[in-house]
Amino acid sequence: MGGVSVVMRHAEGLADRGHNVSVLAPRRAPGLWPRVREWAILTRDLLHGVAGRRFGASGVETAEPATLEAADLSGFCAVIATGHQTAPWVHDSQHPNAFYFIQGDERALSERAEATWGLPLRRFTVSRWLSALLESHRLPVEGVVPNAIDPAEMYATTSPTQRPSRVIALYHRHPVKGPDVLVEALHRLRERHPATEATIISARPPRHRLPDWAEVTLRPSRTALRQLYDRSAVCLHTSRVEGWGLVPMEAAACGCAVVATASHGPQEFLEPGRSMLEVPVGDAAGLADAAATLLRDADSRARFAEAGVADVARFSWSASTDQLEAILRRPNAT
Repeated sequence: MGGVSVVMRHAEGLADRGHNVSVLAPRRAPGLWPRVREWAILTRDLLHGVAGRRFGASGVETAEPATLEAADLSGFCAVIATGHQTAPWVHDSQHPNAFYFIQGDERALSERAEATWGLPLRRFTVSRWLSALLESHRLPVEGVVPNAIDPAEMYATTSPTQRPSRVIALYHRHPVKGPDVLVEALHRLRERHPATEATIISARPPRHRLPDWAEVTLRPSRTALRQLYDRSAVCLHTSRVEGWGLVPMEAAACGCAVVATASHGPQEFLEPGRSMLEVPVGDAAGLADAAATLLRDADSRARFAEAGVADVARFSWSASTDQLEAILRRPNAT
């Protein structure tokens, strides 16, 4: 998950500055159902051939306590919840310096998510639009810590005008990611531009029936992912709501022209009409039309791609770590 990779990136950034950082990922909450769910996920991972794959970060201790209660938080200067599942636990720990890093509008994932926003934790967000959303609920925010791209990992080696008629997109089965929109957009795009090819990246085998001509790659390495972006002309982003949007940001850094739904996140780092084309949420036909236009017009595609490269280059992990460190060091006003 992109949110997990972001957590690990921030953890590594703090560790590089001499902080002792631990990432705790409790395997289950109390009760029988979480235990059953854990085994179901393990079985699914084995069937999908992705079992045992874990994120890691240099200089960062990672631990998987059996339950939430098994983790001792007393030795930490600060504790950060990174999702609605862990926010109540961090609150219940009564740690004197407890934070909540909000990376998305998780109301689309759980009916309990909105209630966690109001917990007496010090909130910070990944994007300006999420900060504005919380403030509209009269919930103060400590600051915004944006995502970034490592230019040593994601960069272009192929000119935008020299790329084949290939689109790249993330597939995720959850409805908020718009998998149905992606399937329809691909079919419509092939009708408008029959030479179109597609690369689909996914964490698991797709549940939806994608076109036979679309190539699916499961959990590519960072090197392989950069190469997939570099061989693609256009990135399709189909989410209904997006906290940030790592895939379109990475694709833009690698020289892809981005066509995205108006799902909030991409507007944090790309400008509609200049460094990306934007269509209404759920508009599969609009995605197909915009992508077909860019695939046919190499000069226009190059302008959008070059503007995208420049826009995402404004963000750096170093600057984001500066912001995160400042928030963690700031005295608690309460």
